[in-house]
Amino acid sequence: MKESQAKKHSVLVLDGDHKNSLAIVRHLGKTKQYEIDVVFSRKMSLCYFSKYVSQKHIISHPKKNPAGYVDDIVKILERKKYLVVIPVSYISYKLCSKGKESILKHSHITITTPENIDIASNKAKTYKLAEELGIPYPQIYNPEQVEIEVMDVSYPCVIKSPLELGNSVIDYAHSREEMISKYKKMCADHDFNDNKPIIQKYIVGEGAGLFVYYKDGKCQNYFMHKRIREYPPSGGPSVVAEAYYNEQILKDGTRMLDELQWEGVAMVEFKKDNKTGIYNLMEINAKFWGSLDLALVCGANFPQLLINDALGKEIQKWNYKQKRFQWILNGDLFYLLERPWRFCLFIRDLFVSKNDIWLRDIVPNLFQLIYIPVHYYKKWFK
Repeated sequence: MKESQAKKHSVLVLDGDHKNSLAIVRHLGKTKQYEIDVVFSRKMSLCYFSKYVSQKHIISHPKKNPAGYVDDIVKILERKKYLVVIPVSYISYKLCSKGKESILKHSHITITTPENIDIASNKAKTYKLAEELGIPYPQIYNPEQVEIEVMDVSYPCVIKSPLELGNSVIDYAHSREEMISKYKKMCADHDFNDNKPIIQKYIVGEGAGLFVYYKDGKCQNYFMHKRIREYPPSGGPSVVAEAYYNEQILKDGTRMLDELQWEGVAMVEFKKDNKTGIYNLMEINAKFWGSLDLALVCGANFPQLLINDALGKEIQKWNYKQKRFQWILNGDLFYLLERPWRFCLFIRDLFVSKNDIWLRDIVPNLFQLIYIPVHYYKKWFK
């Protein structure tokens, strides 16, 4: 082994099937400073095909076997010395927070408490905290207090999961009949018993997010973005977004996390009400966000902050650049196929935006391309 390779720190990235995990792997990998190992629950995962991955670990599925998942991570850490463990998804953050003490015996991890993750993942608890702090959020209609059939709801409305499930569970209704039908279907499909789905006022306006890094309960660095296009178009993850700044978002988002004495990364999501101009709180994401690529190309390197914390380095404030990012194969192409009249916008962004296609690490992108028919098969036939 070359001397330069021997000096590299090893980093363990979890959730190898996520696009934000791939962003971490690529941006750390291109520096050639780290040996990056990745954890998967199945081989057919996005990061599995990246040239920047050194070792690949197939372990228990975090949803199917949560106890086994943490035990498997600890076994990996016992066999090899890692500078830092980087969870990415909600379920990994939740499990690693609970198993933090076991992980810290072998490696470094910067992560908030299980109690904070519970507040962030429970819409009722999130909005209760927002109300206590005087932070605006969309009006909630509570089916647990009033029968769904007689509830007085303004339309259109949003029906969403009361809890973070690791994937988006959301629907929209434009009439009482549609609302009742979709509400009951969501309850049946996801077996909601104690926690009923939330019915919420639909806000027309742009979405924006505050991304933060906290240390010892204080915000050390932040980045903001606003959504340009989403998929699904009715409301979903960003497929085109750009760097942004808004004083209200920064103030309200950090007030929430200051109150919780947060630790590590988080995203606080807002939506602007076009009628009032006010940004309303939508949710707190206790994890790495899907639009991490944008932050990274703008110079807001959150994964590097986790590494610097493990190395005991002082955190330097950054001034991030104003750029736009287009997730071509992971969303915007889907958007174009369903909104073909937006073709000119799609082409324009090919020239003015950074994007998720890496010619020097092309195999994960080919995997994404092959997945497109699978996506539509699941959407139309399942």
